[in-house]
Formats: sequence, C-alpha cells, structure tokens
Amino acid sequence: MSDRLIIVGGVAAGAKAAATAHRRNPAANILVLQEEADISYSSCGLPYHLAAPEDIPRRKLIARTAEAFRADGIDMRTRHHVEEIDAKRAIVTIRDLNSARTYAESYDKLLIATGAQASSLKAAVSPTAPPIVQLRTLADADHLSKRLTGIRKLVILGGGYIGLEMAETAKKLGLDVALVEMAPHVIPGFDEGVAQVVEAELRKHGVELFSGARVVELDGGLVVLDNGTSIPADLVLAATGVRPSTALATSAGVDLGATGAIAVSPQMETNVEHVYAAGDCVEARHVLTNRPVWMPLGDVANRQGRVAGINMAGGQATFPGVLGTAIFRVFELGVARTGLGLAEASAAGFLPVCETIQAPSRARYIRESKTLQLHLTVDQRSGKLLGCQAVGEDAVDKTIDILATAIWGNLTAADLFDLDLAYAPPFSPVLAPVQAAGEVLNKAISAIRQSGGAPMLSGVL
Repeated sequence: MSDRLIIVGGVAAGAKAAATAHRRNPAANILVLQEEADISYSSCGLPYHLAAPEDIPRRKLIARTAEAFRADGIDMRTRHHVEEIDAKRAIVTIRDLNSARTYAESYDKLLIATGAQASSLKAAVSPTAPPIVQLRTLADADHLSKRLTGIRKLVILGGGYIGLEMAETAKKLGLDVALVEMAPHVIPGFDEGVAQVVEAELRKHGVELFSGARVVELDGGLVVLDNGTSIPADLVLAATGVRPSTALATSAGVDLGATGAIAVSPQMETNVEHVYAAGDCVEARHVLTNRPVWMPLGDVANRQGRVAGINMAGGQATFPGVLGTAIFRVFELGVARTGLGLAEASAAGFLPVCETIQAPSRARYIRESKTLQLHLTVDQRSGKLLGCQAVGEDAVDKTIDILATAIWGNLTAADLFDLDLAYAPPFSPVLAPVQAAGEVLNKAISAIRQSGGAPMLSGVL
C-alpha cells in the first residue's frame, strides 16, 4: 500500500512537490491542502498582470489548475486551512473554509510549504487613513485591480522588488506615484552605486522618492513620515517585506534555524520524523559561505519542492544550496545580483576585492548597444569570483546568468577572460563584458598584491 502524503500549501513548493511525487510514483496517495482558492500560480507575475490584464490575463498566471491536479489523481483541496499538526499521532486537523467543517486526516509523510507572509506595517493607522493594500497572492491582485481604478495618487511603502515593479505598473496605468524607503536608498540589498542608477530611472519616469524616512502615521488621506513630511495618498501599497510563515510548523515541534525560517536538511527534512518543509518558509545553505540564509524566491521554492517530492515518493535527492541569484525590471532597466557583495564577503571570512566596471552590451556601433554596469567581488587570495551586481538596459540577464554559472563552477577571475562565449556585433562586443571583467579583475588583484593593500578600485571599459 502506498504512503499517504499530505502537503500543506499549494502555490510554488507545494504544487511542485505534489506533481513531482506523482510522477515518481503514480500510485502515491497525495493530498494537497491549500488555504487560498487559487493554486500553482506565479506571484512574481502579479505586477505585470495588473499593468496589462488583457495581454497577461489572470488565467495565464496559473501554471496548473486544481482540476488538472485532480484529473491526475492528486486530491487537491482548496479553501482548506490546516489548524494543527499532531506529529506524534501523524494527524492533521483541517477546517473546510467553505463549510466550516473541521475534520482530521492521517499521513505517513507530511510537507510544510506554508510560504511567507507580509510583514506588519509599524505605523499608527487612523480611521481616516487612506486604504492600505498588499500584493502577495492572486486574490490580492484581484482586490488591487479594483482599487487602482478611479484613484490618482498611489503611495508605495518599500523599495524592494515588488515596490519597484509596482511603481512601474502604476505609472503605466497613469497614476501619480510616490515611493517611501526606510533605508538610505532603494533596493537595500544592492550596492549604493546600483541603487543610484535605479533611483535615477525612477525619477526619470516621474516617481517621487522619499528615502531614509520611516512611516509613522496614516491619517486623513496622508502618509506621514518621521521627518515631518506628509504625502497625499488615495491608496497605500504596503510592500515592506515578508517573513516566513512558521507558526504551524513550530506548534508541531519543528525547529527554526538562525534566520527564523524552518531549518531543514539537504533532503528538505525537518527535525520531526516524516515531516518535510520547502519553499519560502524554510532557510537554505549559501553555497559560498556554507551558512544558512533565507531567500524567498520563486525559483528556489520550486527547486526545493522538487527535492521534497522526490524524497517523499521514495527517491533520493538533495538540495545543493543557493547563491541568491535574482533579477527584476524597473522601466527600461534590468537589475540583477548573484553571490556575495563586499560586506557579505568580508563577513564570511574572504579577503574581497570589489571592482565597478562599465562596458557596452553589444558592439558599440550597434544601435541597441547600451552601457552595462557591473559591480564584481572577487577573493584576493584565491582569485575566486564571489559575486556580481548588474544594472543596465540590455544583456543584464545573460551576463548575470553567466557569472552565476561561473561562481557555481568555482571559476576564478583569470578563467573569465578565457571563456568561449558567442560573439557577433548584434549580440555582444568582441570581448563580452564578462571576459573584459576578468581582465580588469586580474589587474586589480595584481596591483593590490604588489602594493600590499586592498583598496577599492573601479574601471570603465
């Protein structure tokens, strides 16, 4: 008789685990419990759906419907909330949100894929405050789509990926947009030089920026900052970050890690026997530092869900870790990163050298060629490439993917120059930015070693 597999959560990791387990063992008895009405959808695509609902209709964001899962023999139950996990008896208590009926189901193996939840807004909110919305789920997008109609001024709280993508969306919808970021600059996880390019792009498109300021009150149609500034708002989008959703796990005796997310083995196992976890609720190992990190990214969740699904179905798979590779778009700019920045590399015990390089994305005489700015970090002792941040209007995705692969493969700065990359003027300069960066980095390392120091350097190609 096949094991009874219960999966709590059906968006990214949970849906991937269910599909993978079914493929590995078509006879598996799989039950997926999803609190939302929607499953297996792309939350990363929500801003683009809101910007162009006719080009990207709601249905296209759903990778696989509940009916499709059921047709394959997977028991997909939407609008079902798991209230408790009794790990000793291997039973979950479930509430059907449609009927309010409460019942129990037993399991042989359980996956927790409860994702992340929006961080709470730490500000006083009066009865006359402008409406506050968020964008985490497809239901949120449905609600926000209605709210965006008939307003003039949107204030976005948070200068991370969602905040910046929604600034672009709102401008395309013809709204006035103000963006508030508590840190000194937007995208706080990036170097200041990259953030400055992004901020210039936002201002170029008419986004009003307030950085280094914290929201203290929402009152009378105003967003009030701690520096005394008051910003008129018809609607406020809270995009101030997320935190792992772990309450269900901890109540079942599952341990959290140093990051505050669920600690798991490379096989996605928790400390509780027969209980796995994957996705935005878990931490992962950083490949370069071998330390736990929390990176709630859709591609990571899918990869972890695949590993969990294989193992729950009786196979053997391990999750190798993460580099933190990520990319987003803001108007004409692509912005991406992989690996470690200067401060992160220093904290991890490396002796890092950081170099800022500007290079053409294609042959200079090709009309589509744009300046690509790279912030590269390399270890002075070994020459090993540690990280890169990239910003520009062209070739950002290609460049960051090459560098992520180079870091994954333990390549050094010297190796970059000798990479056999494709060249033709419409696609790349004769020396691709990655190859040129290798030459500059090698010169920087040599100069530092000869001088006996480790200064910050910069180069323009």
